[in-house]
Amino acid sequence: MSAPNSIPAATADDWSRLAELLPHLRIVHHVRGRLRLRLGAGVLELLAQWPDVAPDDWLARLPGVTALQMNRLAASLVVEYDPRRIPPQWWERLLRAQSGTLPAVLAEVDLPAGHAPYMFSRLEGASA
Repeated sequence: MSAPNSIPAATADDWSRLAELLPHLRIVHHVRGRLRLRLGAGVLELLAQWPDVAPDDWLARLPGVTALQMNRLAASLVVEYDPRRIPPQWWERLLRAQSGTLPAVLAEVDLPAGHAPYMFSRLEGASA
């Protein structure tokens, strides 16, 4: 996995793809420092179109995320995070973000708005 500084700059299409996934994610349980996301059928359909992409790839790159556990059979993702780095209420803002607001929401947790989430850099690299 590349260091964050080597990730290519995001394109409008990158943010659009991430924004396309977000409405299909739902928080089903959240305590400070740990949340469980339900992956809706829409996510599974999108992932079928993008076989080399996993939602946990870009979440793992967020500063403050300490552990991830994906369960594809249960269509869930457990995210453990440092609440000193990522405020608990930030996750709701992330899930409501749209293409135009996504860079600013990611910048709130120190992910530079000029960098694409890792999952999209892999897609773009395959077509270049």
